[in-house]
Amino acid sequence: MNLIDAFIRNPIKVSVGVLLVALFGVVALLRMPMQLTPEVQTPTITVTTAWPGASPQEVEREITIEQRRP
Repeated sequence: MNLIDAFIRNPIKVSVGVLLVALFGVVALLRMPMQLTPEVQTPTITVTTAWPGASPQEVEREITIEQRRP
């Protein structure tokens, strides 16, 4: 009850404290960096296949197409 009594006895100090907290809140809100659309990087996956002596068409037909199937 001691804290409540202090608030009741000093309304001007309480008002100044509330105004200072509100002012610092507004300043912090205005200085906070905001982006409407955040930058999202799409991950990239690279698959490398080594098949000595095979043509690119052979590698595509035998390996790449097989990997795409669900």
